[in-house]
Amino acid sequence: MAKRLQTLLLAFSLSLMVGCGGSGSGSGGGGAQASHFGVRGPSSSAAGFSFSITVTAQDKSNAVATSYSGRVHFTSSDPGAVLPSDSQLANGTATFSVTLGNSGLQTITATDTMSSTIHGSFSLTAIENEFPVAAFGAKGDGRTDDTAAIQGAINAASAAGGGSVVLSVARYFTTGTLVVPADVVLCGPFQGPFDVTGLNPATGAIAPTLLITNTSGPFITLNGAGSGVADLLFHYPNQVHTNAAAPTVYPYTILVTAPGTKVVRSMATNAYDFLDIESGRVLARDLYIGAFHIGIHIDHAKGRVTVRNVFNQVFWDVSENVPVPSPIDTWVLNNAIALEVNRVDGLELHDFALFIRGTGILLTDSPDKTQDFLAGYGVASGIDLDTVKYGIVISSSNSAGYKFASVDIGSTGDGQAAVQVKSGGSSPPKILINGGSQRGVWALGAYPAPAPDAVVVNILP
Repeated sequence: MAKRLQTLLLAFSLSLMVGCGGSGSGSGGGGAQASHFGVRGPSSSAAGFSFSITVTAQDKSNAVATSYSGRVHFTSSDPGAVLPSDSQLANGTATFSVTLGNSGLQTITATDTMSSTIHGSFSLTAIENEFPVAAFGAKGDGRTDDTAAIQGAINAASAAGGGSVVLSVARYFTTGTLVVPADVVLCGPFQGPFDVTGLNPATGAIAPTLLITNTSGPFITLNGAGSGVADLLFHYPNQVHTNAAAPTVYPYTILVTAPGTKVVRSMATNAYDFLDIESGRVLARDLYIGAFHIGIHIDHAKGRVTVRNVFNQVFWDVSENVPVPSPIDTWVLNNAIALEVNRVDGLELHDFALFIRGTGILLTDSPDKTQDFLAGYGVASGIDLDTVKYGIVISSSNSAGYKFASVDIGSTGDGQAAVQVKSGGSSPPKILINGGSQRGVWALGAYPAPAPDAVVVNILP
């Protein structure tokens, strides 16, 4: 009887120890009692690609319950989700990988395996056809070569039938080139263009920034219908500084070779040549262009090209926070062309502005003499060409000619002509400018003498 009583007393003592937290899942080792889980993760992710969540055991005051010793079980509103197996936390917290299989608003819940009252959850939006470059190994640390990782994300999007290849707010160092096929858009997570005042994009990121060092060919080629570039910042970390006499030559930042493509809401701080459009049915819109030589070039465009809300500025001066003009600006005033137009069947040019360029707009023949027509035609409005030697130069046009409205042109102080009509093109240059103004001194005269094919009317004094 005495032996049986000792056994009962021992069992009762052990049960009291358990009740005091000796082996319960809520806490352990004397730490704060866990009352719930805090679960954190991104606000959105791509369906089919992994992302990280962090689970933290917390007490009633939301402090970390570092002594929590239970196990966590995961569930989701997405039946196609790939979730972690039941796991323990280290010092009350741990990070796990999750993959959602279906798009839409989804919830992930973490629950203690021994006590359903200890739980927590968070919700995020799973987006179909979104391919984050981080999921393909891009570091965005400004040092690691991310060219292959970004191209890998592009290729995966193409294999899936198209989608958005998304860069985060980071600095993606690259040494090679990228090719964007049909129905794939290389983009950032929020709308640009951006403000780089006082910022060196090579060392700090306020936007998804591509650091370009390649010299072998165009950095990005859009070679498929429906492809595009949106909401990105382009910077050349090895380009010269503002105290240099001439810039380093690089190939075009973006080459467009397919119709139905777009380059929108993006910025280049210090490119040499920025955008080369070699196809019709192309949209270039909401761009801030810092290009030492050519901002936009258009040729081989059998179809309409739309250029709207484009600002050409000396962003290298803005980024380095130096007075204007800097030494490099002198080279720009003698060599740069904001927009060069060769063969295009219907240019739509609206809200086009610049500050400091040698020539604002050049309308001339294509160097490719195999084309049936060498020049172009189109309409333009809202043109502001500030501080130029030549505002608009035209030497050739298709029979419809170019028709401009609301054109303001300002001289550098040693300007040559606000509008210059030249001979020697494949067809007579036809231009109409209706409304606007000019200011400054022009050595060759502001406007050409009136002629049937060169009409300048309704200009303010």
